[in-house]
Amino acid sequence: MIDRGMRFCRCLLQSAALGMACAAASAAFASASSIEPASGQAAAREIRVAEGEDTPTSMPGNVARNTATDNILGNVVESLVALRADLSVGPMLADSWDITPDGKTYTFHLRHGVLFHNGAPVTSAEVKWSFQYLMKRSSGFECRSVFDGNRGVKVLAVRTPDPYTVVFELDRPYALFLKQMVDPRCPLAVLHPSSVDSAGQWLKPVATGPFVFADWKRGQYVLLKPFPQYCPRTEPPSGLAGAKVAHADVRFVVIPDEAAQKSALAAGQIDAMTISENSLLPPDPRWHLVDGPSADPAVLLMQTRDPLLSDVHMRRAIALALDLPGIVNAVTDGHARYNPSLVPDANELFSPVDASGYTQNLPEVKRLLAQAGYHGQTLKLETSRRFEHMYTLAVYVQSLLTKAGIRTELDIVEWGKQVSDFRAGRFQMMSFGYSARIDPALMFGDVLGDKSKTPMAQWENPAALDLLHSLQGVTDDATRKHTFERLHQMMLADTPLLGMYYTPDLLLVSSRLHGLTSWPMRRIRLFNVSKD
Repeated sequence: MIDRGMRFCRCLLQSAALGMACAAASAAFASASSIEPASGQAAAREIRVAEGEDTPTSMPGNVARNTATDNILGNVVESLVALRADLSVGPMLADSWDITPDGKTYTFHLRHGVLFHNGAPVTSAEVKWSFQYLMKRSSGFECRSVFDGNRGVKVLAVRTPDPYTVVFELDRPYALFLKQMVDPRCPLAVLHPSSVDSAGQWLKPVATGPFVFADWKRGQYVLLKPFPQYCPRTEPPSGLAGAKVAHADVRFVVIPDEAAQKSALAAGQIDAMTISENSLLPPDPRWHLVDGPSADPAVLLMQTRDPLLSDVHMRRAIALALDLPGIVNAVTDGHARYNPSLVPDANELFSPVDASGYTQNLPEVKRLLAQAGYHGQTLKLETSRRFEHMYTLAVYVQSLLTKAGIRTELDIVEWGKQVSDFRAGRFQMMSFGYSARIDPALMFGDVLGDKSKTPMAQWENPAALDLLHSLQGVTDDATRKHTFERLHQMMLADTPLLGMYYTPDLLLVSSRLHGLTSWPMRRIRLFNVSKD
């Protein structure tokens, strides 16, 4: 049984912090809002969202981007296709597409009547210009290597046989081509050439989304305005796909401190903010919690080249010593469920096989420890306090392992050192979290590898790596799903890491706001959202 006392204390501290932060929040918000305010009904309906930091760029996918950039521009720019709520791909600026039998040619058929924010019609010429601009080294596009053959497929040519047809020719079949078009970090946005000046320098996004990038006061806010000529798709809304309607102006306000953000929400100065599972406010009629699963896995890593942990019996003993569902429930306060797989719960490819994991079995732990020749050696579990859920997870794991007879000590380090140790493979065990990947193949690709070449690879299994590589040209969902199930079963047998859960996507939202939903990729979407 997991101890709940920690959560009670946390709640008391949060309530006290909320009152103490009011003055700081008012000052921060006053600074962030020092513009000529809108008047009348427009001012009342403006939706205000807190961001912990300013966006460093207005260009989608620029190397300087951060999460704030993604949140803002996800409401402004669009691609030929879009990522749905279940992380499958749906139509957006293209109504449909054809793939040749060899998997090397994608032909997109554009929607008619779509306009850029400057009123110009969208044609195949702008699609080709956008790709060519983003692929220039001078553009600073973060995902150039995904499309130039260095980290993915190589786009050999983009052809425009008519104004509403675009053809991408690839050097080989590649199942992730469509998904990588819509990676929220660096989408292949369709932009008008007026997004840059005569010298090719970036100005601002002139795109096709439901909101226009209207105003940016650095360090304070970004203002988006509804695009009056936007024509929504007819499909139901789902993730970044389907129908999108902008109901009001949206202002992303920079408030660096989370306590100040919460106080601003309580005062009615902002309408929404992201929040961690360890920092929730008590229930109140002024706000509500929007939650859902993310695609960011929280994991316990085990260094398989460590003298002690190189024995699979030792790693399995650790797995069976833990009440994994209980740990997850305690760490997330019930907002996530145990998921041992590298396929997120929210993904369309997740199956009951992926849900199978380890069940606590203390008698079996003793047998496995004897097989491994364990004689009470102390294991070091590395963590930091940078992300509260990672630290809390480590605390519970350390406690349960110690109770099961596996001596474990926490090694609490600065976040920078933890990242460095992860990349170099310098740890025995580590409480860690990966960022979301748009497809399970990319997550398995991050985990699998040869530690001699890639020290941060966690799982050395050549057969599993070959199985993963067999999917590169496979687009059939049934085949891909079965392959991920086989990889999951192989990973359970090898036990190179323990998948715990997927960090919940939590939003604290004013009760005046309606329609805001969570999304596994953890980006805030303000279309289809209204305010009383």
